[in-house]
This record gives sequence, C-alpha cells and structure tokens, in this order.
Amino acid sequence: MLDSSSSAYLPDFEVFEGEPELPLYTRRPSAGCSTVLVGRQQRKFRYSVEKSLAGPGISLTVHGDSKISNELPSFMAGDRVAGVIQISVNNGEDIRAVHISLRGRVLTGRTSDAVCTFLDLQETLWTEGSGSLEANVDSTNESDYIWPYSLVLPKDVAISQVDGEKEQVFALPHTFTEPGVPARVQYELEVFLKQTKWKRNRRFATEIGCFQSNPNRIRSGYIPSTSSFQCAEADGVTRWKALDFGLTGIISQFHSRTVHFSCTLSLKDPLCYTRGSYIPLLLKIRSQDRQALELISSPDAAIVQLNRRINYKDVQMCGGKSSRWSSVVETVGVVTWKSHEGTLLEEPVLAEYSSTIIGKVKLKRDLAPSSVIANMAIEVSYSTSITFVS
Repeated sequence: MLDSSSSAYLPDFEVFEGEPELPLYTRRPSAGCSTVLVGRQQRKFRYSVEKSLAGPGISLTVHGDSKISNELPSFMAGDRVAGVIQISVNNGEDIRAVHISLRGRVLTGRTSDAVCTFLDLQETLWTEGSGSLEANVDSTNESDYIWPYSLVLPKDVAISQVDGEKEQVFALPHTFTEPGVPARVQYELEVFLKQTKWKRNRRFATEIGCFQSNPNRIRSGYIPSTSSFQCAEADGVTRWKALDFGLTGIISQFHSRTVHFSCTLSLKDPLCYTRGSYIPLLLKIRSQDRQALELISSPDAAIVQLNRRINYKDVQMCGGKSSRWSSVVETVGVVTWKSHEGTLLEEPVLAEYSSTIIGKVKLKRDLAPSSVIANMAIEVSYSTSITFVS
C-alpha cells in the first residue's frame, strides 16, 4: 500500500467478489470525458469504519473492473467510478452534508512541496438545503442512510507546468508504486461527512487503481534509424525497425589485428508490446574478417538488455524552476537467442561476410506502462542496449 499522511486512511475493510449489481451506463454528454462501462464484469469492494462515540459509521462500496482489479478497485481512463456510500449515525440531526471526491496525485516525498494534485473531481451528494435526510433512508437496513455516487475519470488532464506558461494536455497517468522508487502516482477516493459545529467532521478514504486505455501495452524508447524493412512470414508480412551501428575491436588469436563490424539491431514494429509477451529481435553482423565474425556472432557473445528509466522531480514539482530531476535506471529483461543462421558470403566483390542471430525478450507481467505527465511526474521509458563479450 502507498504511504499516506492523512488520518482518513482506516485499516479495516472487506472485499466481496463477482457481484455485478450496478446497471450499465450510457454516454453522458461531456466536453472532456466519455463513458466506457459497456458490459464489462465488475468486482465489488467494500471499505468501512464502525460507528462510535467519536462519529458516524461509514461504508464505501466501489465497483471496479474485474479484469484489472486485484488488491484495489481499478479502472481504465474514461471509466465511470461508481458505487454507494452508507452511513450509520447516532443522531441524524448532526449531519449537514455528504461529499465524495476523487483525486489523482504525484508524490515524491513527505513534504507538501513533493505532492502535486493533477486531478480533483468532487460531487456533493446531499446538503441540508437539498432536501430531507429521510429521503435517503437505506431500505436494505444495512445502515441508516445511503447515497449512490458516480464520477467519471477523464482520459486526459490539462496542467500548467510553470507559472505563466500555457496549459498542456497529458494522458491520465497509470497508477505507479514500486519498491526503491520514491516517486509514485496515487488515486484516492474520499468521503467527507460534514457535521454540526459541535461535532467533528469525518473523512474516510481509500485508494483505487487507474490504468491507461490499454494497461497491458508498453512502448519502447528504442530510437531506430530511418531504415526499416519487411520480413515475410507464413501469416503475412512482419515489419521491423532497424538501428545501424559500427563496432571496432582487436583480435588477439594467432596474431593481433584490428577488425571492423557493421551491425543492425532490429525490433518488431510497431514499438509497442503487451506485458507478459515477448519482443522479437534480429541482430545482423557484417565484417570482412570471417574468423572475427564467427567469434562475435556467437549467441553467448552478444548481450542485449531491455532497460527502464524512471524520471521524476524530487521537490517543488508544481512549477518550481529550481527542482532537481532524478532518475532510476534498471535492467528489466535480457535477450534469449534461439537460433543462428551461420556465416555466408554476401558481397563477393567486397569479401564481406554476414551472420544473423534471432532472439526474444520476455516482458514481465507487472511492468508499468510508459507514462508521463508534465514536468512533475514519472516518466517511464524502455530502451535497448547491447554489449559484446569475447
């Protein structure tokens, strides 16, 4: 679970699975949002705090998307976050208003300078002036009063990076938290119960997960050259993005000599892949020195890694020009070479030989999708690196 400085977080909660009780929703006219619940199965989460002398009991029910909800009720950008709030009171006359809010925040520390709210959705469910409290009596007898709620997650948000600059639009960032990375993206659903001035107001909050439109896709930060080619397969045509680079080394066997290699590393295009799947790669090496080529084109000699970089600001994220960027880089996958085409004479006039090896990188299922939001958030990018050993 993510850290929280608010006392609103309460540890007791229950989770109930597989109860698709809420009706489906149709599109609601909106300039910035669109509805998305179209027959997807839902999973019911229920969080509660018991009634006591200190205040009313509150129960918050959230219906998450069953396909992506594990520990938290989770949604995709554009989804409707809906459920019910149930309240049990000692005296209904103490209640003055019931509100619910959904906030998205980037956190990189424990101080206020290290927190920035990029999303703040609020809905007032009831106030004294909106009607009788008795109109919201809970007919299920599970509590005294009940209110349904519905908040729509936008697909993007507009943020001003620095004072005076125009707002920029960013896709709603993916929920992110990992050990060893101080920066995180957190979404919080909060109930606020306002009472009379003689009674203490009560807040109750829980986290929810938010995913991009396709939570299983990651985009590689691999920057190819302008060259690209196609490789015919049995089921059609596979397109590849190719990166050309040169390599120079010294062969010490028999007699020392300098050798030059021309290399092409190719990844399957488009450079967007599904978590839990594989990234296919081709590595073609060319040289006029056949012996050197045979040594370096061995699957044991070429090490290709998939790296991930996370960039974030340490403090003063909302417009602080003196903010310092930090990065966390780690290797999240290594290529497994599965075949080797051997060497062949490609250009008789130049006496150039070539060798091609084919491999793949396994993508972990829990990799965070690439995401960036202004200059204050987390940027997750993926790239490839290659090392030759002899």
